[in-house]
Amino acid sequence: MLSKGRRKAAFDYLAPLQQRIPYLMQPSNALNKNNVLLIAGLCVLTALVYWPALSGGFIFDDYPIFAENPAAHISSWHWQAWKALWAWSEINVQRPLTIFTFALNYACGSGTFGFKATNLVIHLVNALLVLSLTHRLLQRCWQSDAPAPAQLNYWAAGIAVAWAVHPLQVSAVMYVVQRMELMGFTFTLLSLLAYWHARDRQMRGQRAWPWLLLSVALIVVGYGAKETIVLVPGYALLLELLVFQFQAQNRALERAWKLCYGIGAACAVLVLAIYLVPHYASPAYYAGRNFDASQRELSQLRILCQYLGWILLPLPSQLHFYYDDYQASTGLLHPISTLLGALVLLGLLALAAAMRKRRPLLALGIGWFLVAHAITSSPLPLELVFEHRNYPALLGIAMAVADLVWLLAQRTHSRLPAAMACIFIANLCFLTTLRAATWGRPLQLAVSLAQAAPNSSRAALDLARRYIAMSGDDPGNQLYGLGFKELARASALPQTTALPEEALIIQTALHPNQSPDPAIWWSRLQSKLQTQAPNAENYRVLYNLTDQRLTANPGIDAGQLAKTYEVAIARNPQRVSLHVQYAELAANALQDQNLALQQWQIVVRLENADPAYIVQLGTYLADHHRAQEAQAVLDDALRQRPSLRNDADFSTLQTRLSKLDRGTAQPSAN
Repeated sequence: MLSKGRRKAAFDYLAPLQQRIPYLMQPSNALNKNNVLLIAGLCVLTALVYWPALSGGFIFDDYPIFAENPAAHISSWHWQAWKALWAWSEINVQRPLTIFTFALNYACGSGTFGFKATNLVIHLVNALLVLSLTHRLLQRCWQSDAPAPAQLNYWAAGIAVAWAVHPLQVSAVMYVVQRMELMGFTFTLLSLLAYWHARDRQMRGQRAWPWLLLSVALIVVGYGAKETIVLVPGYALLLELLVFQFQAQNRALERAWKLCYGIGAACAVLVLAIYLVPHYASPAYYAGRNFDASQRELSQLRILCQYLGWILLPLPSQLHFYYDDYQASTGLLHPISTLLGALVLLGLLALAAAMRKRRPLLALGIGWFLVAHAITSSPLPLELVFEHRNYPALLGIAMAVADLVWLLAQRTHSRLPAAMACIFIANLCFLTTLRAATWGRPLQLAVSLAQAAPNSSRAALDLARRYIAMSGDDPGNQLYGLGFKELARASALPQTTALPEEALIIQTALHPNQSPDPAIWWSRLQSKLQTQAPNAENYRVLYNLTDQRLTANPGIDAGQLAKTYEVAIARNPQRVSLHVQYAELAANALQDQNLALQQWQIVVRLENADPAYIVQLGTYLADHHRAQEAQAVLDDALRQRPSLRNDADFSTLQTRLSKLDRGTAQPSAN
């Protein structure tokens, strides 16, 4: 046994070492090691309620982003394939980190189960990070009436479980493409935990800048998963206002923190007012929407309240997944729920302001919910409603409700409020299991979504796609008839885009003797292009039909497709891609060389004979044995910009074309 002097010497020796123990491992600040069973229980319970959904299929944007995207179908580890995937991501979705994980699933041979299981694993990691963060929040926010450490662990776990097993999260976790949302929140939580550790060390007079640097680095890396990571400073500001209160080792450092956040908030407001709102709220960015920026913002007043309703009372009948038929607000009284929503949100803000000192966790939860929706409820030209937008926001409401339940338990000196909360969480588990079971059966999911949202063309298209796939694309199969009927119904829905017509035209071309006259679908397609505001989905329809006609489906009527291009170009003559696709159709399907050259001439003019674009276009045409068109492009470019003669790449391409015999171009060595 050590003497008193030796024990003191040992403690003196270990004291500096103890200060170096990471904050996450200190028993007074994190979950005790004896609570491994609690952590395991959280993971097992969450995995069990989502397990039935792992047998489901892909849905909606899963197809264009990775399921039907050749760039993501990587079967080897050659760097060129990954480089091409990076280039595709930079052009299309600007979220390379998440896109790379989809490719990794393919490279590892994952089926739909593997994709969904990966999402579930990420969700479990997030649940543990939520547990870690909420435990710290409860310790600081409930200091005046803090429960015993073991009891505090259960309260933190309860919040994490309620967040993890909520029915609203099913569409975020099992809608595979929303791995973007999941991973974005992973980096958000990691960055906030690093920030928390930095502030804790700073308040104790220890070196904090490496952890602050780590927090910033996680934001930078997380941007490759989803842009919502930029909300971390907003969450951090909430922590400072309501939890840390800008505390530091000395007054000078406290003033520096306040000044830093004050300048940051002012800069954010200036950027929002001077650039973001005027730029993205302009009519040009809303050209493809059936609402404008002001209508979108008015709609968010009632949509945010609808989100609150889904979180607090997640009735299966209210969760539809597809909301493309959602009607935008046109004024505070149209509909009246817009004004009511505004009053509810103002009331929540007033409540948070009034309770910020007495109930900081309640105020933090309300603020967290609003910050989490700051981007998706801004004037950006995004769609109005999506369930997965509540993935981070739901945590704020879970914290606020937990604080109210704890307050009620303290005031009544009763365990009844906590027991009622446990019953509510059990009910969440039950509802989530039911919803997950539906998501695990692709046909049942498609049927239920179409029934829940009868005016949604996306739901109808998904159901039709499922029927036709199950029929083996056999017109003699009864399921094929159901699918074709659903496509026709989707085509007649109000305000639907041309996606149903695309599917109908493709099917009638594949089965000309089994399907109705396609003229009606061509007529509807052309009418929609003529009357609807130009939008990305309709342009994608034209591209897909052209690609089908030139590759896999020669039965598509090239003459009708040319007529459709004329309608689209008349509505938007400045869109370069329309002229490029029309030139491809003219050269390869219509065999009309003059029309193709005419379209290339327009392309050169619209691109202002940009040297890089002209060389790229000319090389493409030469590589595809179309030297006459390539030479015409170069000649038109020279007439518009004679200085191109001095461009080395342009001259090299001209030399190559001059050596070719009447358009029999040899493939490029590159």
